[in-house]
Amino acid sequence: MGQFRSAWLQIALDITSGISQQDRFDRLLETIRSVLKSDAAALLKFDGKSFVPLAIDGLSADVLGRRFAIDKHPRFEAIARAGDIVRFPSDSDLVDPYDGLIPNHEGNLEVHSCVGLPLLLQDNLIGAITIDAFNPEQFNATSDKDLRILSALAANSLHTALLVDKLERSGGISSSSPSVSPIKEPNDIIGNSAPMLSLKSQIEAVAATDLSVLIVGETGTGKELVAHSIFSQSERADKPFVYLNCAALPESVAESELFGHIKGSFTGAISNRKGKFELANGGTLFLDEIGELSMALQAKLLRALQYGDIQRVGDDRNIKVDVRIVAATNRVMHEEVKAGRFRADLYHRLSVFPIFVPTLKERGNDVVLLAGFFAERCQYKLKVSSISLEPSALSVLKGYSWPGNVRELEHAINRAAVIARAQSRSSHIAIGSRHLTLDHETSTSPTEPNTEGETILQAHSIKARSLKEAIDHFQIEYIQSAYLDNDRNLSATARQLDVNPGNLHRLMKRLSLK
Repeated sequence: MGQFRSAWLQIALDITSGISQQDRFDRLLETIRSVLKSDAAALLKFDGKSFVPLAIDGLSADVLGRRFAIDKHPRFEAIARAGDIVRFPSDSDLVDPYDGLIPNHEGNLEVHSCVGLPLLLQDNLIGAITIDAFNPEQFNATSDKDLRILSALAANSLHTALLVDKLERSGGISSSSPSVSPIKEPNDIIGNSAPMLSLKSQIEAVAATDLSVLIVGETGTGKELVAHSIFSQSERADKPFVYLNCAALPESVAESELFGHIKGSFTGAISNRKGKFELANGGTLFLDEIGELSMALQAKLLRALQYGDIQRVGDDRNIKVDVRIVAATNRVMHEEVKAGRFRADLYHRLSVFPIFVPTLKERGNDVVLLAGFFAERCQYKLKVSSISLEPSALSVLKGYSWPGNVRELEHAINRAAVIARAQSRSSHIAIGSRHLTLDHETSTSPTEPNTEGETILQAHSIKARSLKEAIDHFQIEYIQSAYLDNDRNLSATARQLDVNPGNLHRLMKRLSLK
């Protein structure tokens, strides 16, 4: 009993201390694991639909990037609806979201003892604490009273963090509003690296204004996600958000797409039609790949931005519109202006507030969080119990330069998950370095030594540029893995793959595996 009192006192002191939020959260979990002798613990915030990890102890690092939707995780749903501590029976048939995600337990993937503590503020759910152990009887001796004290202290700690966050965002807290709602990360921009924290700060700063924003970044960095975040944090969040890909606009219909047309204005105009500006009236118009617009259309867009009115094709009347413009490009726009491919006046009109989205290789450990996020999402698509990332995979991911940025990472995780599932009979899938199909010539740091099979696989590891290459790439890895598993016995490999040995031999020759 004294041990619990001492621990709870330390948590209470940490709440009022001047340490950082993250240190406060880490100390909280460290104390919980020490007192309860658990294998893992996590502090999560609740955003209305999902539990989002804020701090973890004993779990794989990629868990911080995962988002646990309560409609897909029945244990989290039970915690969200309970209103009190939840003890899950050791033989519960509800899949544990942390199965396979607690490292250093060889062959032991399924957690057997789990306690969930909903964190409540004035009867509103703001987060949760999860405490897990492999020993099914680990928490039997811990009283409900002690867990409720822990829950109340943790809720107070999270509430303090929410207040500080609100203070930093708004510049002050009204005394008439003692409570705050959970921190929401608009559109879930994942990343804690310095470049991403700076990006989030810029988004928050400009979102509350009506300034035009030009988002600049390489292909695959997440420019559209940034645009959605600006919109969702703006005063126009309850108004339309209209998307237009300028690169996909045929010249013949581009003006109509932007400004609309009236019936009979051109062949095929069988009725009046609103353009994107009218559809976005009162809200936000996102012009993706703005650098692809023709010079003629740039002039008409400039007029719309200058005077706040448009003309439908074939109509002499002006239509007043109130639209905020957010544009994006992967081009170096000042170079486009110098080359005469983009109007200088339109460029300056669009880039009132430029935002530069960092490349993935500049984001350090964010690659681990994003890998966890994509693995969690892929888990639902493949209908498996869990998808974890082995240390060898994380090492490769962190050492790769990611020329395709976040989009390339997403595709890499999806491909690896499919390959890993095909090679496993378990519902718990583990992605290793052998499952990753990356262009290793662009790796920025050496990875750990490979086995003979991994060396062969990497020799064939090319960047797929067509569907046929992607299929061949998958077959190479799948067949080679089975071939090595069967000690290079062709007949045994054919039996495992359920194919004719002659057909397998011919396929392996075509793929240069024989």
